[in-house]
Order: sequence, then structure tokens, then C-alpha cells
Amino acid sequence: MWFGIIGLIIIILIGVVWYAYFGQYVTDYHKAKKEIIAFVQSHKKRCTGNNRFIVTVESLQNSFVEYDVKTIEKVWLELIRLRLIEEDPQDQVWCVR
Repeated sequence: MWFGIIGLIIIILIGVVWYAYFGQYVTDYHKAKKEIIAFVQSHKKRCTGNNRFIVTVESLQNSFVEYDVKTIEKVWLELIRLRLIEEDPQDQVWCVR
């Protein structure tokens, strides 16, 4: 019985420590993903003809300073995976067309 109680306490402590270190990162990622995708989609609606909106990690960092670099890089890769941004065939820069 004591082993069960001690095991439960250890599991709870591990959960608390995990949430303290990684929980905020996970919630920041989901919030950043939602905001950045909405931002890119709003610019996509405005691009017509030969217009383009360049989307790089640096430009997203300038627009969303409240998120760290690691979070923005992960969202940027998600934008590529979802095909919301594409590589321009003329100068190979990632953009919304």
C-alpha cells in the first residue's frame, strides 16, 4: 500500500514538473499557430495577380514578438506543410501568392 501511495506522489510530481517546463510551450505553440495562420490567410485574401507577401521566420518574428524563435519556426514549418505559403519560382523566397 505504501508503494502505491509513494508511486502516486512521484507520478503527480513528475506531472507538475512537466507542466511547469513544457506546458507553457505547448499552449504558446497552439496560440501562435492559430494567430499566425489567421494572419497569413488574411494576407492571402489580399494578394491578387502578381502581388505577393513574403513570409519568412524573421518577418514572423518581427510581427509576433511575444513568441519565442522556436515556436515561430515550428509554426512556419506548419505553414509549409499546410501549403499556405509557397516558394516563388523566380527568386525562391517563401511567400503568399
